[in-house]
Amino acid sequence: MATTTMTHPLFDADAASVSDLAAHRRARTSVAELEVEAAYAERAERDAYRADLIERYIAACASGADEFAQLHLLAEAARYDLANPGDAVPLADELHGTQLLAEAA
Repeated sequence: MATTTMTHPLFDADAASVSDLAAHRRARTSVAELEVEAAYAERAERDAYRADLIERYIAACASGADEFAQLHLLAEAARYDLANPGDAVPLADELHGTQLLAEAA
C-alpha cells in the first residue's frame, strides 16, 4: 500500500502568499516588530483624526457656523483628550489656540 506524505502544514501562511518575497518577509518579522508597526499605525490614525477635527473646527469658525456646531467639535476634542491622556498637547487646547489665532488676525 502506497502512502502519501504531506510536505507542508495544512494552514501554511506561505502557501497563501502571492509572492516569495512576501513569504520571506513574513517569516523574518518578529512579534516585537509587529508591535512597533501596530503602534506606529495607531499613532498615524490618531494624528489623522486630530488633523481632521482641527480642519473641521477651522471650517466651522470660518463659515460662521452657529456656536453649537463649534461647541460640538470642542466636546468631541475633550472626549478625545480623555481617551488619550498621553498626548503632548491636548486637542481641545489646539482648537482653542486656533480660535485665538483667528480672532487675532
